[in-house]
Amino acid sequence: MQNDRPIEDPRLAAALAEVLAVYRRYDLAGTVMLVSEQEAAFAYPLYTTWNIVIEDDTVVPLGIRFRIKEAEQGKERATALVLGTGHLLYQLQDFGHQTSLWMGDLLRMLRRAGLSFHHTPFNGRPLPRITGRPPA
Repeated sequence: MQNDRPIEDPRLAAALAEVLAVYRRYDLAGTVMLVSEQEAAFAYPLYTTWNIVIEDDTVVPLGIRFRIKEAEQGKERATALVLGTGHLLYQLQDFGHQTSLWMGDLLRMLRRAGLSFHHTPFNGRPLPRITGRPPA
């Protein structure tokens, strides 16, 4: 998944493309959030050769699905791919939690110093969910 709107800042668009190319070149997965003075761009480059993520633009919002067939991969390779996927997802979840905590701490520090900000996440749109509904 990437921005669901065009990136207006050409430098930001070029930088995001470069970062995504590095992920591909080195067979890495992760998250990317780039912020310029007026805009932000993000992506979730999750596809690698070591997990079960398959790119599929028909699946909204991430554009991925999972695929594994032990009969095609063999038991050892299928197990490694599944473990790689779990490793990827838990690492990204941990990083997301840590980022949320730290940014919250920094914003509280600024508020205590008398600074305040107005921010509307996603320009007021609800955050997209993969399942279409909040987790149970």
